[in-house]
Amino acid sequence: MLADHRFDNAKRRRPESHVRQAMLTPEYVLQPVRELLGGIELDPCTEPDNPIGADRFYCPPEDGATRPWNAETVFVNPPYGEARERWVRRCINEGQHRKVVLLIPSHTETRIFQEALRACVSVVLVRARLRFGVLRENRRQEAASHGSAIFGFGVDVSPLRDLGTVVAPVI
Repeated sequence: MLADHRFDNAKRRRPESHVRQAMLTPEYVLQPVRELLGGIELDPCTEPDNPIGADRFYCPPEDGATRPWNAETVFVNPPYGEARERWVRRCINEGQHRKVVLLIPSHTETRIFQEALRACVSVVLVRARLRFGVLRENRRQEAASHGSAIFGFGVDVSPLRDLGTVVAPVI
């Protein structure tokens, strides 16, 4: 009974615009991604102040999942509700033309995770829950309620092995 809140499907079905969907990628993940990509040219789903420091970016109300991704390197940390499915599919498609790094929950049992796993060059299963740098009322950092995975489409993310365990799908 005490853990009922953990299984609340309403949380997974939040709209992309919900304030709790915007969890910014921590710098300890971003810096190795920047080094791997040689910089981030496009972040299609960020905040107006461009916290990732991408050369170009899209933020709400602009829908970066439908806008052009004319860039050599793309980093995507999409909303974590059901909306992530369309973002993952866009990353898979764009990875055929450019280097795309995608950060999503490591919900390995879901169809969309399995779809991404079959399409990626490699994936890093992040060793610990990400800490987002957002302070709670008790002044402790907010952490993800789940594990995370970093996928590479059109790019091998195995150099990010310091963040977790590298998996390369067998085709």
